[in-house]
Amino acid sequence: MCDATDTPAMESQPRLQKERVVGAQNKLCVKCKAAKPSVSIRRSLYCRNCFVRSSVTKFRTALSKSRKRMPVTTARARVMVALSGGATSSAMLQLMADYQRMELKGYAAEHTYDSIVAGHVDESALFSGYDDAQICDIAAAVDVECRVARLEDVFELEGDRAALLELVHATIALGTTRDQFCVQLTRGDESTPAREQLRALFAGLGSATDREDMLDIIKSFLLARLARQAQCELLLLGDSGTRIASKLVSLTSRGRGFSLPLEVGAETPFLGSNDVVAYRPMRDLIMKEIAFFNLWTGQSSVVVPTFTTGAPETASIDRLTEAFVVGLDRDFVSTVSTVCRTVQKLEQCPEALTAAKCILCSMPAELNAQAWRNRLTVNVAPNERPSENVATPSADIQSPLSSFDVTARLCYSCQSLLHFAKPGVALPVFCLDNYREQATASPPSDADNDVDIDADSQQRRESLRQRIEEFFI
Repeated sequence: MCDATDTPAMESQPRLQKERVVGAQNKLCVKCKAAKPSVSIRRSLYCRNCFVRSSVTKFRTALSKSRKRMPVTTARARVMVALSGGATSSAMLQLMADYQRMELKGYAAEHTYDSIVAGHVDESALFSGYDDAQICDIAAAVDVECRVARLEDVFELEGDRAALLELVHATIALGTTRDQFCVQLTRGDESTPAREQLRALFAGLGSATDREDMLDIIKSFLLARLARQAQCELLLLGDSGTRIASKLVSLTSRGRGFSLPLEVGAETPFLGSNDVVAYRPMRDLIMKEIAFFNLWTGQSSVVVPTFTTGAPETASIDRLTEAFVVGLDRDFVSTVSTVCRTVQKLEQCPEALTAAKCILCSMPAELNAQAWRNRLTVNVAPNERPSENVATPSADIQSPLSSFDVTARLCYSCQSLLHFAKPGVALPVFCLDNYREQATASPPSDADNDVDIDADSQQRRESLRQRIEEFFI
């Protein structure tokens, strides 16, 4: 999760920096003014030692700023470092372990955290050649406990919670006026392994962008659960400055502007909850800095595969925006830093503080998201008649909730994610938990009626606008 897309782009950075430093052989390091430079960062030349010290200072400064803005009760909390094994998360674990050791030895004025735990999500169910033992070795090298969760855990029924015996199935019915996201309750087939159910979920999604989005959702849920199980109040995410800049563009293009401050902010409640707070202390470091830091400090990392590894830039929105931001920062060196400074000014709107959470991503779901989709989405071509053979979920279980509409429980982005999903796709188990929690607070029928009323109101406003359009100047 932390830096799955950082690794491919960093392979070209040493070649680029070599071309820039060649013309500065007679200059000196901007820090010590004595040694010859070894690397160029934003057209500033650094020697090896000064560069490493500068990277450490950036990390500790970002971490200290986040700690000062958080409540005093979290000052000595347990910390979980999200470790994917990539370059950014491995560097963050090393920097955090060194920071902890310095405080324990009395070299730092601030109080130390209670302990550090590494949290890793095993993705071997989706990607071949994935070895989580190497990731655990990275944590063991700095004497940090590593807790591992598997992607397929979201389809396993654990404990004595009988309600989890029923999984949520989603079918998408294209109506004449709007998409209708209906689900049905069904008992989980214990004979089908959880890994096969996970693969069926991703096979049923429509594009690589949807699969990457679903993977991020599942990994976020598992990281939050690992943090709660380890009694960690803080979760450190390895989002570099380059990654945050690309996420700002990709998340906005995928319709996540309503929850954007929560997903790219320096310190935010993780998944909108108040029990786990997320820090992003690597936000002041770009991918090039992280690559040279790992090289000169001997920090090991692994290649984290993704759905678009080795694919062209147009394979997904994330891949395209990453290539765009990296290419732009190559020619205009202040691009990433400018975007990151803009991100720090984002604030969550008041409506998001009281909005219901999406049952899939657990982010705030904007009210009237369906009405907004109706304005922008064309379900049927203008010269075609809508199909009358609308797919509806079957009710093979005697249950009062055997078939129901969850459109109002999904955010705009998750509606787009499920738009092209195959009928019968099984959603993760936590979606049912989230739905039941919301259904207890507010009946689903009221929410569905609100969607219909808002859609009709929008149609009336649109009709009025068309009639008076010719009078506009």
